[in-house]
Amino acid sequence: MGILTSLFQFTLLLGLANTQIVKRPLIKNARDLDERFDAVLPAPQNYTYTKWSEAEIARGIPTDPAWLASLYDTTSEYYCKDDFSVYNVTFPDCPEPWLVGHCARAEKSREETFNLLGRLPSSARGGVSDVLHMAFPPNVRMRVGRDNSAIFGGTFRPADGIKMILTALIRGAGPGMPMDEFMKAVEADSCVADEDASQELERGGGYFWSLESGLAIAAYMKLVKTPPIDASCMSNQLKILRPILDKRWDTPGQCPNKIAPKLVKHKPILFPRGIEVLNVDPVPDPEFATVILWDKSDGIPEWFLHESRIKRRDDPSRIYCELENIQVFNVSYSDCDQDPWTLGRCTDAQESVDDIVRRVGRLPAGLRSYITHLIAFENPYAAGGALLTLNYVIIYGEVNDSVYMHEAAHHIDRDFYQNATFLAAKAADACYPSEYSKRNDVELFAEIGVTYLYDKSGKTLLERGYDASCLSHELNALEDYAGDDFQQTSKCFKRRQNSRVIHPTDAEFANLEPYISEVVMERFPDKPAEPWDWRQEINLHRG
Repeated sequence: MGILTSLFQFTLLLGLANTQIVKRPLIKNARDLDERFDAVLPAPQNYTYTKWSEAEIARGIPTDPAWLASLYDTTSEYYCKDDFSVYNVTFPDCPEPWLVGHCARAEKSREETFNLLGRLPSSARGGVSDVLHMAFPPNVRMRVGRDNSAIFGGTFRPADGIKMILTALIRGAGPGMPMDEFMKAVEADSCVADEDASQELERGGGYFWSLESGLAIAAYMKLVKTPPIDASCMSNQLKILRPILDKRWDTPGQCPNKIAPKLVKHKPILFPRGIEVLNVDPVPDPEFATVILWDKSDGIPEWFLHESRIKRRDDPSRIYCELENIQVFNVSYSDCDQDPWTLGRCTDAQESVDDIVRRVGRLPAGLRSYITHLIAFENPYAAGGALLTLNYVIIYGEVNDSVYMHEAAHHIDRDFYQNATFLAAKAADACYPSEYSKRNDVELFAEIGVTYLYDKSGKTLLERGYDASCLSHELNALEDYAGDDFQQTSKCFKRRQNSRVIHPTDAEFANLEPYISEVVMERFPDKPAEPWDWRQEINLHRG
């Protein structure tokens, strides 16, 4: 079960409907306005600052990968811990400080970084929670905005102070952009702000540059004014963007609506190359399994049928499996005296019958009993999904044992991830099991489940070469909560009722009522996690 809230915003900005829209650009490049922005900004305010101690840094920093690369990743080209400082910077117009991280090897000085904030009014400045100026390759400049954080590499100019506010308006906390209205405004107008915006729309890439370059036009008309720009061709967009900019820029008072930085205590990753590394030394295979393939005349579990006809995420013109390609089979394991499991696959799935039987059988009998049905589909990347209300699992693509374990652990969770005991254990532990586990506590519990299962598989994590003492509190919490079901000696129990069996014809399959799947696909890494690299950034601001 995956949580896709952040992906929703990503989809809105970068690829809505994936349709091509042709709009001419108002100007060549919004970055050409930078000199005029530089000229109208006031001189920097005075400021006071205090430097964070090592203890304060250890208590928590912004979680952006660029911060982590600067402070903790010794393999990164951006690593700067010996020359890195964190400051609270306070300006006369606001009693609350701004958080600034600065590498002494960065191209701009600490004072120049502070002044980038100091030339902005407090209401506008409040839209940025923290600023990082990092070590960077020579002759390259970068600006990235994520949430309300601003990250700079290389050189910058005063206009970048304005632009980091514009990016924060799009990607950060606050009322958000009314995307439906903005899309209609783009459709109604005859132009968009610049060539970046025009080209992004034409290739079906989304609306990010239409928003940011459009806000730059609105900022020019507000702050620079002369020579005037005739932006009547994008008047509908400006009707939406100008009030949003005005509210952030002009709200009276001392730093109204200031966004506080999100600080999280840094914890290392126990399995930096992914929890998949444990699959190299698998848990024991089932001692014995009996497989009985269903005939077509035996019918199909209704849930298999419905999930098979869902449109594929990688190719919406196709469904996951045609009726004649759904393969159903029963599996009885020697360690379980209950009814056999009814499992399935599409005939083109990467997971064979043997793969499924073996990997489901590698789950301890108690944990396995939390899965009623499982079906596997072909997919270009490894993913899993769970329907928790019915104990159903979907496997997509070519996966490892740990994906089966992860999805099974979701079913045994039953909201323990938000229990005070588990949250206290999380706070007490000194590491995360995997990068994926940092997404949210639902995924953390599932990854703890995989870690615990391997530790109890007959060969401990320590014997496998991993010291999991940094996870001891969470592992103990899981043991007290459901540890018996993860043991190799656990017993199976009566499972939830199977999906009813139906016998559809080809014609009925083609004309079934619409079905909305409640399964959320979660994609798993198909290669080891790599250090953060600015070259991988989406919507990289090159100037």
